[in-house]
Amino acid sequence: MGRVTIALLLVVFSIALLNGCCVALNVLVVGGSGRVGGSTVRWLKTLSDREQNPISITVGGRRTESYQAALRNKVIPSQGVDFVSLDIDGDESVLKQTLEQWKNSCSPSDDGCMVVHTGGPFQGRTSPVLLRSCIELAMPYADVCDEFDLAETSKELDQKAKAAGVPAIVSCGIWPGVSALMAAEGVDQLKKKGESSGEKVEIESIDYSFFTAGTGNAGPTIVSATFLLLATPVITFMNGIRQDKEPWTEMREVDFGNGIGNKPVWLLDNPDVPTTAMYLNPNEKPPNCSSRFGTDPLPWNYLFGAMKALPRSLLYNRDAMQNFALFSEPIIRLVDKLVGATNAMRCDVTASNGDKVTLRIAHSDLEQCVGLATAAFALEMVKKDKQTVPPGVWFPSELGNEARKNILEVSKEDAFVYEL
Repeated sequence: MGRVTIALLLVVFSIALLNGCCVALNVLVVGGSGRVGGSTVRWLKTLSDREQNPISITVGGRRTESYQAALRNKVIPSQGVDFVSLDIDGDESVLKQTLEQWKNSCSPSDDGCMVVHTGGPFQGRTSPVLLRSCIELAMPYADVCDEFDLAETSKELDQKAKAAGVPAIVSCGIWPGVSALMAAEGVDQLKKKGESSGEKVEIESIDYSFFTAGTGNAGPTIVSATFLLLATPVITFMNGIRQDKEPWTEMREVDFGNGIGNKPVWLLDNPDVPTTAMYLNPNEKPPNCSSRFGTDPLPWNYLFGAMKALPRSLLYNRDAMQNFALFSEPIIRLVDKLVGATNAMRCDVTASNGDKVTLRIAHSDLEQCVGLATAAFALEMVKKDKQTVPPGVWFPSELGNEARKNILEVSKEDAFVYEL
């Protein structure tokens, strides 16, 4: 009888221990029912399972119907992903209360809770309400913000994040995000080459180029975001000074490597430009810097150019552009089937002594690689073995060498071009 009692106690103790310790990390993916968010959810689970680090994932969004549709369409796993209703564009105090309730409801864990914000488009938003709430609730945070004004406002919370011991990375993902890490890698290579020959090297220029076939399987959101960007002046740097230019101008032909070849690209705003120009080497003069984008099929590029004729107030209307993109979804899906979903990035870094490096990465599917990259950034912040992302609000270009190389290595998966 005594042995049976002891055995039962051991079983009960083991179950209690498992209930308390089997979940290492709780992650809330805001916008996780969408294409980018859903891909992030899948990759968070895949990468965590691969490392045998259990994870609990919750999707956050306004509508339960979108979550249920994501389950039906296998955008997110059919099991093991919960839902919490929240509105990041609503009342900030209500948002913070919702986040606090979610945090308190999570399973006890070693690594606590983290929030990943994929709920774009970000254009038109002016206040980093989700980041601010996360800092106040002591939760690590990452987002895929592609709007520099919003990202810069997020950066103003840096000291609060440091005081709270909260690491946060803004404007991460594939581009912006991994693209900025490519620039940092190129700069590092040129500076090390100069140091080896006893020469102090300064960076003269950083040129970003991007190509996506169709929507890259990312759906209407990327189309509406592009429309919004057509109403946004393009931030460039020339001779150390910021210069805003007209979007979708100054076309160039760019070679994206084997399997893609030369593609035309036009100026389009990208937060990688100011974040790398101003923060990669803050003690040096900002290099010349610009970013360009192009797509397939070729007529779509001219359609984007023609869209600029619309009133800027209409192009910058988030609801109107999202509704137009949703209305166009059947055509978008048809075109995606015809042209594929390739995403390609190229970064050219030139030093003052004339040395130059060209870095390229290409994946066959934008939806997949943006989720992979976003998950890589997020999980890097909560590594158990070594902290590579300290508390504070960081742009990708500011991350240290170890964090940069770790994220680039993860983002290499399934790339058919990887030249760094």
